[in-house]
Amino acid sequence: MARRLRLGVALGGGGARGFAHLGVLLTLQRHGIPVDAVAGTSLGAVMGAAQALSLDLDFFRRVLTSLDLNALLQVSSSTVREIQRAIGRGMIEYVRGSAWKSPDRESPSTARMRELFSLLTANRSFSDTTIPFAAVAADLETGERVVLRSGTLCDALAASAAVPGVFPPVLCQGRYLIDGGVVDKIPADAVVDLGADAVIAVDTGAPLTRSIDTSFDALLQSERITSRHLTSLQLARESARLDGRVVVIAPPVGWITMFAFEHIAQAVAAGERAAEQQLPAVLDLLRKRRSINRRWQSRRPPPPPSP
Repeated sequence: MARRLRLGVALGGGGARGFAHLGVLLTLQRHGIPVDAVAGTSLGAVMGAAQALSLDLDFFRRVLTSLDLNALLQVSSSTVREIQRAIGRGMIEYVRGSAWKSPDRESPSTARMRELFSLLTANRSFSDTTIPFAAVAADLETGERVVLRSGTLCDALAASAAVPGVFPPVLCQGRYLIDGGVVDKIPADAVVDLGADAVIAVDTGAPLTRSIDTSFDALLQSERITSRHLTSLQLARESARLDGRVVVIAPPVGWITMFAFEHIAQAVAAGERAAEQQLPAVLDLLRKRRSINRRWQSRRPPPPPSP
């Protein structure tokens, strides 16, 4: 029998910019576009978990916009301030040792993340999802890309969103894991491995258009350049793997800094607008699915004659 192509969504990292993923998912839902698999990195993993659990996305949006995430996670809305705090923590850990390296203790910041993600996912597991879902993290010790597909969702989301320096590495499934954006900013490969034959990739990465005035700015820009080149190569590889069946949606959220969680509503709206603009390309992807099925069916041998 003919099988329609399976549509997967890959949701990238980007801190507070990642709330644009929710706007994209809401738009796909509003237009009746099916999502057969989803994979996410960092905050993209959190939004992907909501889709995979078939949560009410509009209610999910209202909950998120009602929360003070900076207060809940105890992070500043200023990325520079968070980096300064990370340097201070690093100096203290150099003298006293790192608490996160003790398997019997969990850092307060990791505990806060787990608690938040447990609340948002109702403490469910991967086995409770209605479509295949994967969260991507990175192994701090080996540098390996780690695709999480089992266990409690809040544990996987905490690992995938553990931004180095801001949140300590998360001990998950016997490994110290950090934010998956280090190795796989937009996990198109992971969603293809889940069985997707066509992919919508949502890019909420930091832009390269910010002014460079100091050596510190240059250091941050160098990380963005590396990330952008790696992401471009990875998407090109998956596009070739899928014979071009990849649509990239890039919401204009570059003005939102990583921890500016007060801009959730604006990020969601930007995701909705970007998805609407790319809707013709997405619908063309769906038409390609139907035409491929028709061509496949046209090659089927005729049924045997009736007795």
